Amino acid sequence: MNLQPLFGFTAVSLLLLAESVPALAQSASGETAPGSTYDVGRTQASIAEVLFKPSDTGEPPDTRGAGSRNDRLCPQDAPNRPDSLSTAPLALTALVPDNHEGLTWAERPTIWIYLPETSARQMVLSIREEGSQPHSQQFLPITGSGIVGIPLEESALPLEVDQSYQWAVVLVCGDRPSPNDPVVTAWVRRVAAPGESPQDALERAVWYGEQGVWYDALTALVEVRRSQPTDPVFTEIWVNFLMQPSVGLGAIANEPLQ
Repeated sequence: MNLQPLFGFTAVSLLLLAESVPALAQSASGETAPGSTYDVGRTQASIAEVLFKPSDTGEPPDTRGAGSRNDRLCPQDAPNRPDSLSTAPLALTALVPDNHEGLTWAERPTIWIYLPETSARQMVLSIREEGSQPHSQQFLPITGSGIVGIPLEESALPLEVDQSYQWAVVLVCGDRPSPNDPVVTAWVRRVAAPGESPQDALERAVWYGEQGVWYDALTALVEVRRSQPTDPVFTEIWVNFLMQPSVGLGAIANEPLQ
């Protein structure tokens, strides 16, 4: 797949050309994946970890250079001293494996990001087809920091099977979008599901992880965490999942879920 190196800039530029900013979409911070009822004791006893095994989908797309700010923070939120590494805040981060690409079986998957503490009041999720054709765009309010899920709106066209899409999340640092706003980008590719997934959320996460279906595995694990937010077993499973070498998200593994 050919990189669209100016995707982040283009997404913001299109926003600047709009005559008015659309109404903010309903916040994703209060939404959760569809629930499932399962025996907590049974899953604790039978599943101790969820592994992610990346599927071999060929050379992953390169997203280097897609961001308009390499620190992924609003200017007013960045440290005053560039050498203040010990106090530097975590930056806007896409929750995707190291190769910046993930699979999904869902028509409208949930996109996951880490949102730092920020003075920005809204963000934008833009999705493009592999050939740069716009697919969908959502404005969302920012209500706090942490790991945030952005489900694709029901009004958005479903992702097509065997098609790749590049997504970008832009923090709107001022009153309106700017080309200098921080942005992260990654890829999502929808593939056909081989069959019915397990009903149990943790079993689903294991199943997705074994088959390299990143977005669905992560969403299922979030469901598990939210069902038992103080359970140390589920917390350990979650942290270990993000810290795997195949994932590389250890820096935000202990950040709160929104």
